[in-house]
Amino acid sequence: MILEEISYQDYQSFLNQQSSVDFLQSVEQGKKMQKLGWTVEYVQAKENDEIKASAMLCMIPLMKIFRYCYIPRGFFCDYHNQKMIDEFTSLLKEYLNRKKVVYMEMEPLIILKERDQNGDIVEGGIDNSDVVEILKHAGYEQLPLKQGYDLSKECRFVSVLDLNKDQDQLLKEFSYQTRQDVRTSEKYCVCVKELDRNGLQLLDEMEKKTSQRHHFTGFNMKFYENVIDAFGEQNIFIPYAYLDIESYHNRISSEYERLKKEVEETEEILKTNPSVKKQKKLKTDMEYLTSLQKKLDGVNKLHEQHGNQLPLAACFFLKYRNQMYYLVGASEYEYRTYKGPYAIQWHMIRKAKQLGCTRYNFYGISGYFNEGEEGYGVFDFKRGFNAVVEEYIGNFILPVRPAVYQLYKMLKKQN
Repeated sequence: MILEEISYQDYQSFLNQQSSVDFLQSVEQGKKMQKLGWTVEYVQAKENDEIKASAMLCMIPLMKIFRYCYIPRGFFCDYHNQKMIDEFTSLLKEYLNRKKVVYMEMEPLIILKERDQNGDIVEGGIDNSDVVEILKHAGYEQLPLKQGYDLSKECRFVSVLDLNKDQDQLLKEFSYQTRQDVRTSEKYCVCVKELDRNGLQLLDEMEKKTSQRHHFTGFNMKFYENVIDAFGEQNIFIPYAYLDIESYHNRISSEYERLKKEVEETEEILKTNPSVKKQKKLKTDMEYLTSLQKKLDGVNKLHEQHGNQLPLAACFFLKYRNQMYYLVGASEYEYRTYKGPYAIQWHMIRKAKQLGCTRYNFYGISGYFNEGEEGYGVFDFKRGFNAVVEEYIGNFILPVRPAVYQLYKMLKKQN
């Protein structure tokens, strides 16, 4: 086996032959990382002119004279083949050593153990525990497997929806509450429109409020711009959900007038034909009429404050190959009653199907699956759409210069 550097065009040709590629392994992601200051190189290992492995190497300065290397979502190779992993790793270490790399890190896109919608391990399902042992045998160190959010790492737990079903079946398989929330958004006349990059400011402002509310560091405009520049506007979707106040007002007003007429007719009947049943109906209708009047008053107030559009939620999606990735979501908590986020997800699930996607990746979750635990609300929201939990094997370190790596770890610990 020999290892050689290749062009990004050759790497792209290799990707075109692969059945499964994550957006983080793409040439586009490489261009994004170069813009952020990383040096990006592409390598492949061949044996008898047959490609056995390939990788995108992203390097950045470390301790001034050395480098750190990162392979987003891992290299391409047969991870179950011990001999191949050993050989490729040996060649990779030699290559990285020449590049003054101290250590390399990766988080392979390999499921550890198959899980269901609830996060429970599927009995007799996928189990790649052997890959962990194979990598360790080749000299990799596995970082401790943790649950929870770690913004310094790519998410280890994600929620994914299989789109290989028709639209009606997808909706039918949502949880009862999620179906109700989708219908509620329709009842409230919630609309979804897709913004272009000029609408990013709206998403940015909403996301800042969401991150403050949940006490996490949000994204910034530079993040969105970099993703768009790297992957192209045609692959980016920024759906925005809003309450169409005029349509909602007309709907309530129409219902109010219809019921008001019924109440008047019932009152007339009761004047000449008293009936307990009619009196009960009148009481119920009067209570509902009062609630409709309160809604009309509320809608009028919303119109005074916001005009005809009340912003509810905005999101940032990326399409890469056969997947639609839900990367960022934000919503107005004060107006959660209108179910804007549910309107967006249902809109984008249908959009993904139209574009030929077979996977809808809700992306990161905390890995905690019990009520009250960190991130449970986000997990439960995604589970409602029948998304299955995927847990990956975690982060691995390959020490390239062991002595320098130990020194680096010691200095880092002191700081």
